[in-house]
Amino acid sequence: MIVSPARTPLQTSGNGKMNDWYAKPYCQCRKYKLCDCGEDHDVTEWNWEENRSNASWLVISQDRRQITFHPLYSSGTAVVRGDTPMLLNHQYYWEIKVLSQPYGTDIMVGVGTNKVNTSDDNFEFMSLLGKDAESYGLSYRGAVYHDAKVVFETVGFCRGTIVGVRLDMWMGTLEFYVNRKPLGVTFRGLRRHCQLFPMACSTAAQSSMKLTYAASWRASLLVHAAKILAASLSADLRRQIPPGLTYPFKSHFWLTLPSD
Repeated sequence: MIVSPARTPLQTSGNGKMNDWYAKPYCQCRKYKLCDCGEDHDVTEWNWEENRSNASWLVISQDRRQITFHPLYSSGTAVVRGDTPMLLNHQYYWEIKVLSQPYGTDIMVGVGTNKVNTSDDNFEFMSLLGKDAESYGLSYRGAVYHDAKVVFETVGFCRGTIVGVRLDMWMGTLEFYVNRKPLGVTFRGLRRHCQLFPMACSTAAQSSMKLTYAASWRASLLVHAAKILAASLSADLRRQIPPGLTYPFKSHFWLTLPSD
């Protein structure tokens, strides 16, 4: 089932007027290669799958967190997936920082089943994630694809943008974030997939991105309560959180916690 979130601009100016939609970096660091803004939580429960075939169109580095597509030149669409499946009755959230300026046919972040072919370079330039019913993808141009359709259009991403993915395999929902701003639940009914994998693809030569955060938790009453409270408590009330809820708050729901 596809859900089309309301198209609400993510940025406003000081006078309250809405700005045009366009991709923005997470921060304004000029030395982007040295920038670690937004990399505050050192949690990565999975990494990118090893390049076992030594394919020339993919380089995986930095403990399998960073990927570079088409390091020499591009002849089509390269795709990579995470080394750990996303299972039913679990909830997942991960973030990817875009390290190079996107260009070309497409660069995408999303999820897919094990039926998505990741072993061969596709000698065709395409928006691969979402080209059929086996995958879902957010394009750098702002389009969200599934089953060969553009489900809706939103803000895209550029160099320095942090793209977040929240996959709830208990409720069967998928939601994308851009610079930690939620774009709204895009898909429901994902429980029909027994498992899904994090994925990314690119047609652009020398394009790169890095996995900066990846966490999961099993669905439970405790986790559900923590999630609701995290989004509703003020900073003062948060200091009175019972010890049993402190760990779920800090480890999994920091994104929704109010700032001090």
